[in-house]
Amino acid sequence: MGNVVYFSKMFQAVPHLAQIHTVLPGMFVSNRRSTLKATAKLYPDMPQARYSRLLSSLASGNRRLTGAEVIVTGSPYKSFLQHYSAKKCTVFHGTYMMLSKQALLSNAHYDLLCVIGPRMQQMIDRFASTTTLKTVVNTGFLPFCEFPQQSEELRQSALLSMGLDPTKKTILYAPSRRGVGSWDQVAENLIKTTPLDYNLILRPHPNQALTSRSADRTSFRRVQTIAKHHPHSLLDLTSKPLSLLLSITDLIISDANSPAEESMFYDVPQLFIETPGYSRDMMRQQATREEMHPDDTEQLLSLYDCGPCYHTKNSIDFSSVLNRAILDAPNYAPQRQRYFSWVFGSRDRKANERVAQAISTYLL
Repeated sequence: MGNVVYFSKMFQAVPHLAQIHTVLPGMFVSNRRSTLKATAKLYPDMPQARYSRLLSSLASGNRRLTGAEVIVTGSPYKSFLQHYSAKKCTVFHGTYMMLSKQALLSNAHYDLLCVIGPRMQQMIDRFASTTTLKTVVNTGFLPFCEFPQQSEELRQSALLSMGLDPTKKTILYAPSRRGVGSWDQVAENLIKTTPLDYNLILRPHPNQALTSRSADRTSFRRVQTIAKHHPHSLLDLTSKPLSLLLSITDLIISDANSPAEESMFYDVPQLFIETPGYSRDMMRQQATREEMHPDDTEQLLSLYDCGPCYHTKNSIDFSSVLNRAILDAPNYAPQRQRYFSWVFGSRDRKANERVAQAISTYLL
């Protein structure tokens, strides 16, 4: 077997890379201590080394990258990776909602692109006549490989391990990253107005949770203080796999992001938050700037049709909207299924085998 190195600066790509590692072993390399720490906690069987720009060849991660036969990652990293002779593969991080022409071109340097599902393939096909790609293989969505089978036993043990009440329904709040997400506008109000007859899990984006700034840490402290008055609440800074949280959730509150799409693996009811910085209008404007095909844009925005939606310009009293969102969820089920099928295709857990096979076939 060849010398495979998995590389990512940010944690978001790690769940993807870790699934391939179970089939095609290699070394995980990152330049961020926070990413390495979280990876060691959630994926202890994945060996790791740290990259350092300053230490050069003295750092074990640098030597691993230099000697690699194949480097597998989840972001463009073109200027960084061009210094290494290894073959390169990208599996894309998250669900990669906006594969515009510009985004595709930024990944065109890879020797192998592993496609998540029908949506990504459709977007690639839109630009086939104007972009030159090397090898493209439809492999599926890697994080599904670790999505647990739902059961009452799993739900009870997971909630008890988090200090939550298995007799209550569970709400998961999973906003987008710092700068565009709803955390600052929603988190405190959510925990203040969520009725005590729900479990509430607040899961900040890894951009905030693992690489927190002073303002983030201050916000987390305020939320934890408020949480003392909601005994069945939890602020989770990536201590639990997102896949586990999604498997026990009765309603996900999101900014119409990757966690919202991933949760449809379990057909989780949705509730969407729009903010001045992240909304349907903003997504449409961004798609236009990045030359995304109009038909793809409209299909992407149909995510907001999978559940009720609230804008932060209006005060949101979650005590009155959560139960309604759960009760109305069956009305949105057909759209959730259509959307899931467009993005992912199938619900199998074998994408890691297909990626490993593609790497072995085309790069090793």
